[in-house]
Amino acid sequence: MLGAKMHLLLLILSLGFMGMTSAQQQCDPLTQYEDDRGICCKMCGPGTRMSSNTHCQDPQCEDCRENEYQDKYTKETQCLLQPYCDRNINFKIMTHKSKTERSICMCKEEFHCSSIQCMTCLPHTICNPGYGARYKGNHSQDTVCEKCPEGTFSNESSWKDACKKWTECESGYHIEKSGTDVSDILCDVNRRHNIMIGLIVVFLISAIIGVAMCIKGTRGDARGKVKGCFQSCFGEQKDPLRDTIVDITHPTQKEELLSVPEKAGAGAPEENEDQPSEENSTDVIFSDNGNFVTQDNGVSSKLSRQESQPHALIGEIQPLD
Repeated sequence: MLGAKMHLLLLILSLGFMGMTSAQQQCDPLTQYEDDRGICCKMCGPGTRMSSNTHCQDPQCEDCRENEYQDKYTKETQCLLQPYCDRNINFKIMTHKSKTERSICMCKEEFHCSSIQCMTCLPHTICNPGYGARYKGNHSQDTVCEKCPEGTFSNESSWKDACKKWTECESGYHIEKSGTDVSDILCDVNRRHNIMIGLIVVFLISAIIGVAMCIKGTRGDARGKVKGCFQSCFGEQKDPLRDTIVDITHPTQKEELLSVPEKAGAGAPEENEDQPSEENSTDVIFSDNGNFVTQDNGVSSKLSRQESQPHALIGEIQPLD
């Protein structure tokens, strides 16, 4: 009889415990909470906080204030504070825009977090000349340096620049100095290339000077000057002008007398027998018949012409006594 009573008591206790457990599981653990009476009450959503004067089934929720956030449902009357990013320990100045998420303090450029919690920021490692950045540092990790391999170089200290490739000399250039891990290849122009450039420059200068001189020496308008200059400088090849040789012969005394023109209005000079002068001195000559004739020096040109005309000499020649 006692055993039956004990069995019945255990059964009642088990049913009561199960009933209590089922009553607790009715509340949603994400959006509800159980009050002192065992009633499931609603919570305020993310980005808000619960007012002090609220109702279990219809709570009064208020938005979080500036620099506050709430990332889940809550029955709390205060939101959480956003972290303070101190620029004195190399953090960026943050503007907290979200009220539903916690802001993350970001390190300044050239700095990274000292730990997972990112309590402070440390400067990135600097890669010296001959080394380059294999992995460039960022907010969460430091820079990783590596020695510049063959064919590359780095001539400066940097936390972000990788090794640079050597310069490839272009056509017409040769390697003046080989590259190293800290210096680039030095290229120089080939001598033959220099000679060709010099010849081209000399040719152009000569052409310019020739055109200028040609235009200066050519008469006419500007178009004619340019055209004539280009024809003379760059036109078709023409036969050179042949030199014309003129034989110069000295005239005879007779030809000189014939070539002297008589002055207009001037006839034969008058003879002055009373006052003979040196210029009018009488010379003795022979005529074509062998007779002696006299001739004044002042009329030599007239007698020379008369000798060329025999029929006109009859009146001019006087025989000597």
